[in-house]
Formats: sequence, C-alpha cells, structure tokens
Amino acid sequence: MIVLMVPLVSIVICTRDRPEDLARALSSIRACPLESGEAEIVVVEETNTPHPIPGTTYIALPRENRGFGFVRNRSVQSCKGEIVVFIDDDCQADIGWLSALTAPLLSDGNLLGVAGAVLVRDCSLIGYAENILGFPGGGLRYLHEAKGRMMPTRHLSTCNCAYRRDAILRVGGFDEEARWGGEDFLLAERVSALGRCIYTPHAVVYHRPRGQLGAIFRWFVRRGQSDIAFLKLTNDPRASVLFLLRSSWTLRFLVLLMLLIRWPQVAPWLPAAIMAYYGAIVWRFRFARAYPSHRRAWWLVPIVKATMDLGTELGRWKALVGRGRR
Repeated sequence: MIVLMVPLVSIVICTRDRPEDLARALSSIRACPLESGEAEIVVVEETNTPHPIPGTTYIALPRENRGFGFVRNRSVQSCKGEIVVFIDDDCQADIGWLSALTAPLLSDGNLLGVAGAVLVRDCSLIGYAENILGFPGGGLRYLHEAKGRMMPTRHLSTCNCAYRRDAILRVGGFDEEARWGGEDFLLAERVSALGRCIYTPHAVVYHRPRGQLGAIFRWFVRRGQSDIAFLKLTNDPRASVLFLLRSSWTLRFLVLLMLLIRWPQVAPWLPAAIMAYYGAIVWRFRFARAYPSHRRAWWLVPIVKATMDLGTELGRWKALVGRGRR
C-alpha cells in the first residue's frame, strides 16, 4: 500500500500593536481548514509584554525596530512546514482561501510560489479606489487581469502568498536591509528567478485599506524611500533605474517647465491638459465599472493616484538627500 505524504503547511502572521486585527485574522484563518493535510499557525509578535495565543506557535520578539525582513526571517526559522503561507494581521481570509492558495504547490512540485487575490470591503470610496489601482497586493487590478485563471507572476505580496520553505532559504530569506518595506518584493524577485510562481484569483483575502488620502500619502513616502534602497538590493538595478526615471514627477515637471520657457503661449492650455490626464486615468481603469463593490469609487482613481505619485516622489527625494548627508 502506497501512502502519500502531504506536506505540513505553516501559516505565518507577523504582528505589532494590533491585537483586535490579529484576533479577526486568526478567526478567519481557523474557518479555512485544508481539504487535506495539516496546518500550523505561527504568530510572531514584536512586543515587550508577550501574551501567548492558544493553538498557535507564538514567538515574541523584543521591540528593537529591526524591520520587517528580520521579523519575517524569524518566522520562517520557526516554521515546521514545507510550505509557508503569509497573511497580514489586518487581513481576513475568505472561505476556502487556504486550500485554494496551497493546492497549486501541492499538485505541482516544480512550482515555487503562489500569490493570492487581495481585495477590500466595507470601506470608504478612497479605499476602493486604492484597491482599483492595485494596492495592496495587486488589488482589483490583478484580479481583473487574471479573468478567473491562474497566471504566471513575479509579484508576490506577504499579505497573501505561499512559498516552498526551501525556496525561501535558497535565496537567503528576506532582505533585512530593506528597512522601509519591500522585503517581500525582493524575495519574490529572487524566488521567481529560481523557478515558476503563479497568481491565483481563487485564494482571496480582504485587506484593511488606508482609506484616507493622508494615510496613503505617508505610506507612499515610505515606498518612495524603499525605491531608492532597492537600487543596491535588487538583482536588476538597471531596470530599477529606468523605472525611477519613467515614473519621476520631478523630470516631468522639469520638461514642462522647459516647454513653458520655450513656448509660453502653451500655458493657457494647462487646465485642459490636466483634465485630459484625468480622463486618461479614468479610461485606463474603466474595468472597475464591472465590479459593483468598486464602481462608485471609479471617479476618484486619478486623485488617489496623484496622491500616491506625490508621496512616492517625496520619499525618493528624502532618501536621496539622506544619502547625501551621510
């Protein structure tokens, strides 16, 4: 008689100062049993007052502010499973999430990682617009592009993804120098260079969005700082530099300024150009009209995108000025 061994799955949650969010996340995870095999839950908490959680492998780390990479590496070291599933403490898993996320890895031994869908619900229009733009974790944009099918990806976010533990270890784990965030982006880049990773629209978690322009702006300031850090951490610095140049609003402003100096008669057309840009963004994300939950926020997408872009640009300059002072 042949006995098929089903790998143990480790579900990891890294948390800090969010006990209520963590309780909701754990409740949703426990409502998603595996169709076959077993799963352990590993909670890694940065705290000076540990409170072990029954039914979990609880790891308390002192509050030393060593960054997400360090905390996530400790979580991987504490796992027993061959498959490691990551979910954020401010996410709630949908029914069937765990089986849908791990099934591709269990059925295909050559697959190294799986990313799931990240949506929002019961939030402000700004939160829905944020999700239309693809945040966090690809948001509604990735879900729409998949059209119900699994598809190859190089972008896996730790708010909803699974890896083979061996693949994480082979690339050296999470980069602990990415202190401004993006350590999951770097891990995905390195693992997907080793082998195939996919995105599945069938494994859904609901993430709590920022939901306010100020919070989104501050978040993207940090993302802008991480963009500069990536230049020395990424496997493809040339592509990162080209991305920075293509997306730089500073360069766009300088080009506009030179145009106005050379042809000042263009100035009266600026309001029309801004409206045209607004319309182009709305048209680009018109797919949101097909989703009743997000449809009402469609018109806000250009405003939220501009907030993200300005925050990113400020963050990049903060990082560059900080480098110059050292």
